[in-house]
Amino acid sequence: MQITVGLKDGYLPMIYTSQANVKRGNQPIMSFPIEVRSIPAKTKSLAISLIDYDAVPRTGFPFIHWLAANVPPMAEIPVDFSRNFEGPQGQNSWMSRFYDMNDSYFANHYAGPNPPDQSHHYTLTVYALSQDMQLENGFYYNDFRNQLVDRVIEKAGLQVLAKN
Repeated sequence: MQITVGLKDGYLPMIYTSQANVKRGNQPIMSFPIEVRSIPAKTKSLAISLIDYDAVPRTGFPFIHWLAANVPPMAEIPVDFSRNFEGPQGQNSWMSRFYDMNDSYFANHYAGPNPPDQSHHYTLTVYALSQDMQLENGFYYNDFRNQLVDRVIEKAGLQVLAKN
């Protein structure tokens, strides 16, 4: 399985990051399209994670931008998928007590890259799963990881660079 994301000059297009037209709480909320090729034949569903490990020096922890489970297998996860997907999506790092973002909708959907200090590398991973995850909307990353055990047929990862 391979994943690709359309980049502009090596970076995620700004419409999905700091200069997004679609925002909530001054943060980008329109998810970018992801092309998924060679999905294994026995795939029941896909799962997605988008994590910023470059945030550690600034926040003290990797910043979770998006978690989605039970995504139907598809060759392209379309633009703005997060806001239109009715399946379970997990808590991103805006739910943390360290932030003053009291918005449960925003904390349970895609929170686009918006690096405050310099360009960051975002780790996008798509998992092909043998069975759906047993997760409710608003799940946490630890539950996501636990549910991956014994379900992953294959996974594909990609570093996506975004400007500040």
